[in-house]
Amino acid sequence: MSRCKITAYVTPDIAETLKRVAVVESRSVSDIVEDAIVQKLMATDRGAQQAAIIASLGQVTRRLTAVERNLETQFELSAQSTRFLLSVTPEIPEADRVSWSVRGRDRLNNMLSVVIAKLAGGRSTLQDTYNQPEREDAPDSRPQGATQ
Repeated sequence: MSRCKITAYVTPDIAETLKRVAVVESRSVSDIVEDAIVQKLMATDRGAQQAAIIASLGQVTRRLTAVERNLETQFELSAQSTRFLLSVTPEIPEADRVSWSVRGRDRLNNMLSVVIAKLAGGRSTLQDTYNQPEREDAPDSRPQGATQ
């Protein structure tokens, strides 16, 4: 590998130390200086990489904070909606409770089936409402063994 000549001024103590290290390691002073420069540059490069990683982590943290806030808002909306619904729903007569319970269980199972099918297909009502593209991490909705 070819090399370029660079002139550097150092104190006499450093020059003597370089000569002694070169003799002990059976290497040239240029090799010792080159190694020191490479190590310094690699450390600087690692610092830049660490700064980039820290910036990325900061961005991820901000996004997760927003997601958490949105989930709390959604949960609170669901809880308040349920409380309101329960406060305005009339009492069910004792004779009708069994049939209403069966009907409620069936409706809940139907609703959960719709939610599961919608999400398994890679779409959600939110995406459909705002015309958002499909999620990249959505599972394939085609049956096993189906060809494209």
